[in-house]
Amino acid sequence: MTACWLFLALWLPLHGSEIEAPSAETVRIASFNLLNLFDNVDDPDRDDEGTDPKALEERQVLARTIASLEADVLGVQEVENREVLESLNRHLDKPFPYVELIEGNDGRGIDCGLLSRFPIESATSHRLQTLEGGGRFSRDFPVFRLRLARDEYLHVGVVHLKSKRGEAKVSDGKRKGEAAAAVAIIERLRALDPKTPCVVLGDFNDTRGSDPLSPFFRALEDPTAKIEEKQRYSYVYRGTPEQIDFILTTKDIKATGAGALHEDNSGSDHAPVWIDWAVGRTVQRTPAPPQQGWPKIRREAIDARDLEGLEKHLLQEVAVTGRVTKVHRPGDYAAILNFHPEYKKAVTVYIPAEAFPRLPDLDSLVGKTVTARGPVSRRGPLGTGVYSIRVTQSAQLTAER
Repeated sequence: MTACWLFLALWLPLHGSEIEAPSAETVRIASFNLLNLFDNVDDPDRDDEGTDPKALEERQVLARTIASLEADVLGVQEVENREVLESLNRHLDKPFPYVELIEGNDGRGIDCGLLSRFPIESATSHRLQTLEGGGRFSRDFPVFRLRLARDEYLHVGVVHLKSKRGEAKVSDGKRKGEAAAAVAIIERLRALDPKTPCVVLGDFNDTRGSDPLSPFFRALEDPTAKIEEKQRYSYVYRGTPEQIDFILTTKDIKATGAGALHEDNSGSDHAPVWIDWAVGRTVQRTPAPPQQGWPKIRREAIDARDLEGLEKHLLQEVAVTGRVTKVHRPGDYAAILNFHPEYKKAVTVYIPAEAFPRLPDLDSLVGKTVTARGPVSRRGPLGTGVYSIRVTQSAQLTAER
């Protein structure tokens, strides 16, 4: 037994720069829902026009959050494709040498992927597996085999279970079916390869103790349960903090630390969670490839009421300018800037509640000329939809003095 095991009781919920890099004998495993990491390309086979790609400023914030984790293995959710994940990775302070993503079942195109400092020896999709009661995984349950050192391996399964949208009985049943199928896959892996530890991580879209997740918590350990209680959440639902992102392990993984990274501005509506695993021997990380500098983008200047110009630049970064006629608040979850009394006749600026602290005094913008920067999205069919720019960073919005 190494000295690392003596610190099993030390569970430190750390923040940002306080998180130290893991030691040579420790592997840090993390999970992060990246909140619609979409590219700027219209996929003709997916309904992606209504999902806002992240503006450059948002991707920079996301990269800083990932860098703060100092993770060796990072499972991610809500990613449109491998190319956009590789692009984000190239701009990290320390890019991961291995990036993988397998296209899944989601109609909008959000998938699960993995970034690793250890070689990914295989990636296995289970998107075609039939669940008990019918249907398939909402996204997929990809399982990755990593080589940590000579004769030292790890299986990592990444989940993004069915959301709670729709009838509760239906969505609960789907999540429980996904949970049971994922556990069965892990058990088959263990039967074939009992010496290789397994991790299941991701966005479970439900809480600890819920019936849909019971197959997971009966079969696997939950190191994140020992995070200090006031820090033990990964999502705020209608003002209530709750943990819906987990890292579950087989019993041969003894975690020596765990945490949830809570930042005022993380680039996502989820907080990443992480655990440290003391392997007991030196692991063999692959050196990080060179970092790529952030591009200098040219944003086309477009009038807020120029619908033709907005359509021509769909999903592209633009700078839209117009006079704000109204700040519409459909609820406590968002504010919308209108640039025309008939809102469909101009672009709208969508500001989620999480961005309110960075964008105070929105009501003071009424009557002022405002410029919003970011990709254009369109909700609804051509000619009948609403053009929109999502703004979450103060640098995306400027007003006349």
